[in-house]
Amino acid sequence: MSKIALFEALPLKKTISKRIQELLQERDSVAYVEYDKGEEYIKPAKTVDQITSELEEARKDYRNLVVLMSEANLNAKVVWDEKELSITEALELAQQLRGEANRLKSYGRSKETERLSSYSDVISYRKAMFDPEKMQSKGLKLERMANRLSNAIEKANHNYEIEFEAADKYL
Repeated sequence: MSKIALFEALPLKKTISKRIQELLQERDSVAYVEYDKGEEYIKPAKTVDQITSELEEARKDYRNLVVLMSEANLNAKVVWDEKELSITEALELAQQLRGEANRLKSYGRSKETERLSSYSDVISYRKAMFDPEKMQSKGLKLERMANRLSNAIEKANHNYEIEFEAADKYL
């Protein structure tokens, strides 16, 4: 069996997906031949059945790899805040941290009080119910946390291996 590091699985998945698309196109190209009446046609080198068989095998390899990646993302661990998280949970947490960091940084770019433009004679203001500088600082802190978590995930992806016997067919 071939072992690959988890970080190699995503590019391998893309390679298999590309191979599936190529086989679909190849099968379409040999499914029919056109020829003029009274003329001989050139038989394709591969039959529809042969290509279909290769396609089924590639699709099976793709499904197997998806399952292995999903299992690995649940089994591989990342230490974060003195707890072990699966890569799946760590990825979700990193996404949440980045989303919150972006929102807080957006608050941090606002003014504490600003005059609103109006088409009437009434003068209106908008007042922030928070300290924009503190929000900016919190946002940057969360962004750094997300970066550290992403680095830990990347390290786990490099250290965790999965057994995928079909890897040699595509690498």
